[in-house]
Amino acid sequence: MNLTETDIKVLKLVQSGQSLSRQDMAEQAGMSASTLWRRISELEQHGIIQHRTALLDPIKVGVPICVLVSVNLTDHEVKTRTRFEDFVEATPDIMECFSVTGGFDYVMIVRTRSVSDFEHFLMDKILGNKSVATASSQISLRQLKYSTEIPL
Repeated sequence: MNLTETDIKVLKLVQSGQSLSRQDMAEQAGMSASTLWRRISELEQHGIIQHRTALLDPIKVGVPICVLVSVNLTDHEVKTRTRFEDFVEATPDIMECFSVTGGFDYVMIVRTRSVSDFEHFLMDKILGNKSVATASSQISLRQLKYSTEIPL
């Protein structure tokens, strides 16, 4: 699906995080509310809009510790990768995970309630995983930027 200028305008509004009414969004997009919501539905059906959600403040909800964890697998067999990726999908503490180039196989962003909780998570869950050979972690001191908006 090729995105039109109108699609891009709609996508910017949807991902901006503003709590706009349907009518306000439609006015900003330069269309009727029914046309706007029809277009949003089409963008969802094409998988361009994958999910709409609320962003929570991790500190206020009790998971202030953010850790970047780099992982090397024991080998690169399909079975090993699948077992690790299934673990990632099933583990809510892992917020994001990327398969990467360079010295590691994966980089994850993990959120926990305390450094002690992270230590247990690292030792029991990550290093205890049969697919994981090594892991290196960096605890974030503070977050300088966070955005979910994709530049269009």
